Amino acid sequence: MQLWSSSSSRSSRGTGSISPRPSTALSASATEREAGQKEGSGAETAVGLCDLMDEHIAALRATADAVRAWDGRRAASEVTNVAYANGLLGVARDEEAGRLAIVNYRPRGDRESRLKLAYMAAYLIATRGTLNANEMNAVLEAPRDRPSTAVS
Repeated sequence: MQLWSSSSSRSSRGTGSISPRPSTALSASATEREAGQKEGSGAETAVGLCDLMDEHIAALRATADAVRAWDGRRAASEVTNVAYANGLLGVARDEEAGRLAIVNYRPRGDRESRLKLAYMAAYLIATRGTLNANEMNAVLEAPRDRPSTAVS
């Protein structure tokens, strides 16, 4: 499962070098990121969509790293299946929290709305996942400046 860009050169193991940021086609510019950082009365800061995407990608990477590490320990008979499952539970929860933060994020405009939709589509295609009806409505939610149209 890969949501970030990879170089066209591949190693003998079939993996490319992974960029730490989402594909540039999905990334917002620095000025767009800064525009949404302060909201309300100064003390409260809003987290931008790109920041949520970065955190989710980091959680996906941490999950993949944890699975590799725990698989090695399990293969070496260092841990039981129960310990293996419990060891992966925490990173799986972090990934889910990151995904739900993006799903529930209310876009600030048309561009963020398209960015959110493109990111979630790429995630679902890469993971072969699905969304329940509430999550689908949240992903399709209109930006803050337009009325919402929910899917029935």
